[in-house]
Amino acid sequence: MKSLVSIIIPCYNAEKWIGEAIESALRQTYSPIEIIVVDDGSTDNSLSAIKKYESKIKWITSENLGVSAARNKGIKISSGDFIQFIDADDYISPGKIQKQLDFLLTSNADIVYGDWCYQYQKSDDEYELSDVKIGEPVEDYIYYTLKNMIPHCSCLYRKIVVERVSGFDESLKIAEDYDFSFRLAFSGAKFAYQSGCHYFYRIHSSTTLSTGQGIKHPKFVELSLDKITALLEENYLLTEKYCYSLAKKYFFTAKNYLNFGELTMANTCYEKSLKLSKNGKFKPDGNSKFETTYRILGWQTILVITRLKAKFNMLKDHLGNFSLFFWIT
Repeated sequence: MKSLVSIIIPCYNAEKWIGEAIESALRQTYSPIEIIVVDDGSTDNSLSAIKKYESKIKWITSENLGVSAARNKGIKISSGDFIQFIDADDYISPGKIQKQLDFLLTSNADIVYGDWCYQYQKSDDEYELSDVKIGEPVEDYIYYTLKNMIPHCSCLYRKIVVERVSGFDESLKIAEDYDFSFRLAFSGAKFAYQSGCHYFYRIHSSTTLSTGQGIKHPKFVELSLDKITALLEENYLLTEKYCYSLAKKYFFTAKNYLNFGELTMANTCYEKSLKLSKNGKFKPDGNSKFETTYRILGWQTILVITRLKAKFNMLKDHLGNFSLFFWIT
């Protein structure tokens, strides 16, 4: 008997896109599947859009508790041995589950992940696809998931390993998928890479799921990094390569705090980066304007520039046509 695959779609205020996400699940060449849509207290017409499919799907609705809680509700009521996630404003290719399940069973893996791409939404009917983001097979998946974001919707999971790590951390409103992938790798789950682009990650300006929230909410990114650092430290695994990867992520989280004028939080994050770098100063390996400025002028100078920017912006608000001559981006 063929295995049942559960497709779980959390939804919050995604009335424009939820139909396409559900349709991509219904178009799968593999069967049997069950489609579970969890409405996370939407305040738009998402629930009405979901109910149009109620003869073909299972759906539940609840108060707004966040995407992690919504996914966990879906996991709890699912009946399949395998799980596919789809965010409400994204979609998957028709052959994704068939191809990945065949590969997963052949490789005896717990999780198979593949390639993916962004879909930049210019308007409701006009979009542009990015280049395909290529994954790679590796040996150290703890390091790989620490260093890279593996989009959870690009994966197919054995339900048993998802339950082993208790699903998604509901205290993380952002970066929960990064935390999820890391904990799966740390638990010993076996990952396998299969080439092929099957997941399409929509980027747009509306308030749905895929809008670069990690940049907008650095506190949750910092919390996820704190969890990972503590877990590695408790298990004596803070080796040099792990430390550098974490230091780099703290460094750029500090930059994101600066963008919001949160100097105290930025400095705290930077201090964590220094502690992990173990050399008295974090040395980024990139060539962005921010990294170059940091290497030349140092962190304290960047803090001074940030304070000056805030003061100039206040003057601009009060005086009208007053322009800034420079700023680090």
